[in-house]
Amino acid sequence: MIDHRLALVSIFAISLGLLVEEIMLSAIFNVLLGAGTTVAAIAIALVGLSASGLFAYVFPVFQRPENSAQLLVTLLFWFAVAVMASSYLIMAVPIHHGDLIYHRTETSVQLWRLAVYHITVVPFFIGGLAIALIFRSDPERIGRLYFADLLGAAMGCMISPVLLQFFGAPGAIIVAGVPAGALAVVALLRSHGRRRLLLCVPVALCLIGPIWPGLLTFRTLNTMGEVQNAQYRGFRVEPGDIAFERWALDAWTIIRGDKIPAQWENFRGWGLSDRYSGPIPEFRLVNYNARFSTYVTNLGQDPDVFNEWIDADLSSAHHLLGRTFDRVLNIGAGGGREVLAALQHGAESVVAVDVSDVVINEIMQGELLEFSGGLYKDRRVQAVAAEGRTFSEGTPERFDLIEFSIVGGMNLEKMDLVRVDDLFTQEALETYVGRLSESGVFSYGMYSTRSDLVARLTVPDALPSQPYIPSLRTLAGVRLALERDRPNFDAAKHFLIVALPGRIDPRYDLVHIIATLQPFSSDEIARFLASAKSLDFKVLYPEPSGAGTLSSGRNLYREIVEASDLEELSHELPFSILPATDDRPFHYALDATHLRSAIEKGQLAAVLKGNPLISLGLSIGGLALVLTLIPLVVTLQRTGGAQLMRSSWSLLLYFACIGFAYMAVEIAALLRLQSYLGKPIYGLSVGLFAFLLSSGLGSAFTNRFDERRLERSVHRIVLALVVIGLAFAAGATVLFSATIGQSLTVRIAIAIATIFPLAFTMGLLFPVGIRLIARESPDLIPWAWATNGCFSVLGIFGTRIIALFLGFSRAFLLGLFAYVLVSGCVWLHSRRALNGS
Repeated sequence: MIDHRLALVSIFAISLGLLVEEIMLSAIFNVLLGAGTTVAAIAIALVGLSASGLFAYVFPVFQRPENSAQLLVTLLFWFAVAVMASSYLIMAVPIHHGDLIYHRTETSVQLWRLAVYHITVVPFFIGGLAIALIFRSDPERIGRLYFADLLGAAMGCMISPVLLQFFGAPGAIIVAGVPAGALAVVALLRSHGRRRLLLCVPVALCLIGPIWPGLLTFRTLNTMGEVQNAQYRGFRVEPGDIAFERWALDAWTIIRGDKIPAQWENFRGWGLSDRYSGPIPEFRLVNYNARFSTYVTNLGQDPDVFNEWIDADLSSAHHLLGRTFDRVLNIGAGGGREVLAALQHGAESVVAVDVSDVVINEIMQGELLEFSGGLYKDRRVQAVAAEGRTFSEGTPERFDLIEFSIVGGMNLEKMDLVRVDDLFTQEALETYVGRLSESGVFSYGMYSTRSDLVARLTVPDALPSQPYIPSLRTLAGVRLALERDRPNFDAAKHFLIVALPGRIDPRYDLVHIIATLQPFSSDEIARFLASAKSLDFKVLYPEPSGAGTLSSGRNLYREIVEASDLEELSHELPFSILPATDDRPFHYALDATHLRSAIEKGQLAAVLKGNPLISLGLSIGGLALVLTLIPLVVTLQRTGGAQLMRSSWSLLLYFACIGFAYMAVEIAALLRLQSYLGKPIYGLSVGLFAFLLSSGLGSAFTNRFDERRLERSVHRIVLALVVIGLAFAAGATVLFSATIGQSLTVRIAIAIATIFPLAFTMGLLFPVGIRLIARESPDLIPWAWATNGCFSVLGIFGTRIIALFLGFSRAFLLGLFAYVLVSGCVWLHSRRALNGS
């Protein structure tokens, strides 16, 4: 038998290591494999854990109590080795995310990606085997064991930001394997003597690795050529090629050295007019996750150089209207290009907000302080490291100009479970408009599918799909925000829109939308049209006379500005032009009208297949279901297997329900924390820590439950959970809105206090279920553990897919309904027991 203290410490060490690795893999995957891979990392983790439970159930060696202690020590040792070695092996993969995009048909590239997935699943599989073994060996004390599991995960979540800051993502994975490795070494030495000391060599080698140059760095980077002519090329990097490097949970931030190509070569600016032939300032490009960039301008030059260059850029169109903006809020400030433009045009104060603490504090006020001319130290500039929407909601100040320039959009870098685009939802846009002064201007620049290509998608028989049109949807949202509480609002007098086609990608426009609370004057409109003509920019609104092909085709920008009813216009199109909402914060979500149209036309299957979230969810969810069903085949082939299934199927369904329900409720709740706490790291670390710790405390509390009344306890838990869940759904948004202006410390305390009762109650059900299933067939415990993990995978994707169509609030309610089904499973089990069948 396994010593209970060793079991508790082992589970704690394994869960801590796995949680840290899961979070760090999300960071590494974003660089190595591309955007949107956070969920893939989590799914791999859960699939690995689930597969381990199935393996432990199928192979009898894990059912023998006499071998469990020795087997645990062996698994613990190889778990530590797998965790540490996985970091080196992943970083040694010689591909870059760009290879997966531009060379996706090459077999070698896809094989390398599969290799990454297989490497990363091994630690979760071995760690899951150890946890399943411990659960099987001592089900009577499952409350304490599960508490140790969740406590280890909670601590892993809490220390992840610290480890990331000091060791980087690859190094943090190695450090996270140290507790399990040390525990395994001590146990091996005690049980097998010094002859087994040689087994410690792999652990020692892994610990020495971080001091060896180049072992824990990416092998390749890329250049995208020139902004006007993007051409991908990957190349090898050597130690010393990166001049500055910092890991943070929002991005891996680097400045490349002079020996390797810049991400954008011969860089002149994102929106610079092709007609500009004047001097170009010196730049330093700052890369996020090796593919997104901001740039810092060398201000140690003649200021006259900057004036002409700044005004020839699309993003400066609002500065050429003749208005003066004394107080400016720039969101997504990055290297400060828009901050510099505001100061050059007479701004008295500029609040520069960026989500990256690395850029705001370490680069602009550290590494490139002199190069940038101390821009963020200027007395007129207040540089703030914060999430733009949260800052806007918490400040009482009004601004003459609020500007966004290429912020958000397809940047899927936030490291969270839900990855939503909540910076430009309808509610967010209303917040920004509400922070404008009486004559304030809202400025927004973003890449969007070229206007003429979008027009081609509006034919009557077009397949309902959501093209990438953030500019159109933001335009509609700003108009709705301006119209709110403003009777007789004439939108035609409040918008100016200009574009620069073909930057980075010939299929896209770089669109600049300028909106004002007070109508534009005829002089301002004339200046706008004149400057656009002189710089050869494409005017989308108001369309100038003699616009040629633009006026002869369909211009949705004009239609959105001038439409009498935006909802009616949206319903007429095969895609939505309305902005996302906080409840459905996906830029690729179709509304009910377009889904009904797809069903009527028999196109629903094609629409679902073309949605990236659904296709990924179905593939990984299908794998999870297959893994769950494998033990069924094995069980039915065993003697008495049919009888065992008749007696236990309802309890296995119990674990499926709580796996799905926990993820549905957790993800929907974490979404509310994301904008409330500000930076994505706070929503992730605080939210997950609160859920895991509270659920762990709930698990420990189940030791007090009477064994004879477990079924009744489940019914009471579910009733309490539904009541608490409904109270959370009704009150959390109101509470968070009322306290958004409080300090971060106060908001964190409020968030934890809000989550605690909900998560505490959720944590009661897993250990109670283990005790129920242990009464009749303890051998099924690994299968139950695996079923819970597999349906947690389904819960991750299922919640997002439900939210895609119905919203997160309904996904949350569906999670509560799944908990009601848990009570039904126990009722069915009790009824079968009473009937003796």
